[in-house]
Amino acid sequence: MNRQVRSDIRSLMMHKLIAEKLKTNPQLWLIPQKNIEKWLEAGVCEIIYREWKNIFLNSSKDKIIEIITSDSENSKRLRSSSPFTGILNIIERNKFFSRLT
Repeated sequence: MNRQVRSDIRSLMMHKLIAEKLKTNPQLWLIPQKNIEKWLEAGVCEIIYREWKNIFLNSSKDKIIEIITSDSENSKRLRSSSPFTGILNIIERNKFFSRLT
């Protein structure tokens, strides 16, 4: 299995964990929205974060969950610039990565 495939699988697995947290704690939805705004203001990867902003403005939470947990090529592309940084805490991230080794 090549590096990109492994990376895509790891990202999908992580976003499935993120999706579970979002389902159980609606306040966490503020984190990606704040990340998007912060990164757009800083001029970081404007095209993709404008796309994410549009997704958040025009999609239900269920649709966003579907996007981040899908194995589609579009979802893989969107996950590669994920605004969901900060949903998993350091303990959850470490546990996740330790299971991969």
